[in-house]
Amino acid sequence: MVGLQIMVTIQSGNRQEFLQAIDMFCSQQATDSDRAEDYVLEAVDTPNQFFYLKQWTDQRLLDNYLKTNRFKALLGAIQVLGKLKTIRLVELEELKDVSNFIY
Repeated sequence: MVGLQIMVTIQSGNRQEFLQAIDMFCSQQATDSDRAEDYVLEAVDTPNQFFYLKQWTDQRLLDNYLKTNRFKALLGAIQVLGKLKTIRLVELEELKDVSNFIY
């Protein structure tokens, strides 16, 4: 799996508008060729700092997404409502057996 990680800090006055915008981006119907999963988390110790992860099963699908108007609109909304902290492309691997990590 591959993913796009975005960390953003939103101005407190724009919090509600950001949450509505990110909900819209996450709930938009994706085509079968753009099938992806979205996750939005807020930092517990830093109000209005959000982590957005969008993941795909295939690098080609991620590359296609980066060329879309939807991605450009997401970046535009972040620029208007807050400050982009980091943006990363990542490879994700599922851990099947976590027993080795439990003490």
